Amino acid sequence: TNSWSAGVKDDGTLWTWGTDSLLRETKTGQDPTPRQVEGVNDAVAVSGAGHMLLLKEDGTVWGWGSNYHGKIDPSDDDTFIEELRQIQGIENVVDIDASEFASIFLTQDGSVYILGNKNDYPSECNDYPSECNEFRICKITMFNDMNIVKVQGSISTIFALNDKGEMYTTGFYPKDLGRFEDNSGYQNFKHKKDLFGLEKVNVPRKVVDFSYGFGNFALLEDGSLWSWGDGSGGWTAQGTLQNSLKPKKVDGLSKVVKMNSYSANTDNGDLYIWGMYTFEGKMSSNRSNISRPIKVMSNIRVSQYVEGNGNE
Repeated sequence: TNSWSAGVKDDGTLWTWGTDSLLRETKTGQDPTPRQVEGVNDAVAVSGAGHMLLLKEDGTVWGWGSNYHGKIDPSDDDTFIEELRQIQGIENVVDIDASEFASIFLTQDGSVYILGNKNDYPSECNDYPSECNEFRICKITMFNDMNIVKVQGSISTIFALNDKGEMYTTGFYPKDLGRFEDNSGYQNFKHKKDLFGLEKVNVPRKVVDFSYGFGNFALLEDGSLWSWGDGSGGWTAQGTLQNSLKPKKVDGLSKVVKMNSYSANTDNGDLYIWGMYTFEGKMSSNRSNISRPIKVMSNIRVSQYVEGNGNE
């Protein structure tokens, strides 16, 4: 597998590090040191999960990496794209999410689009009520006129936040949606053929941020963190390895100002982590689960989380 990371600096430059697919020359194909990619000076954001998406100042989106499921260029049979390539059929983009099986886009008018198919066109994303163009970019119509300001998800689950602080979910995986009771029969149910429609996540205050992953998190306006989803690796930070189907407050954290699905930064500069980690030794590989937040650093201010990815 290839594994790399990418980041964008305030001056719009793109930097990469890791193994292969770095968009720049290396002596061995590997470089653990972040270095600048030439020719990119107008980057706004980067997102990656098997493939990378790059959002530019002009609202265009570019991609490289895995092209399985057509999530960069469905017209190209190549399963891996080595160079930056503009994604056709989408413009005026303000947010991006490169998920495992799809690319998701949020445009300036609050519309949500998805690109990615497992089979031939029309793509699986048409299981969502959608309108697709000739480039297989599908507008998910259930988000029309909702003034969405953030979106994350995959080919099978989508989370969205509107400008009123309301968070909505839709998809095919009951444990991801945050709407069922833990004794509802969906505790270990992974997939449902039919779509669960759009529904508001029930939390006590406005949502200011969220993160989609094995464990799903909502950051509320009072700085509290709420989670649900797959608990098997300690992903929900609830002190259990059991799945949690409805949002519950994460104990031991308050006044959170920045978070993702594996970490939280509080207003006093403390950094917490949780989840599964693997220690690779010469003779063996050991896994451990951190099921509650543990403090690992002090006096740190996270401006943006960057996640590395192992790629298909």
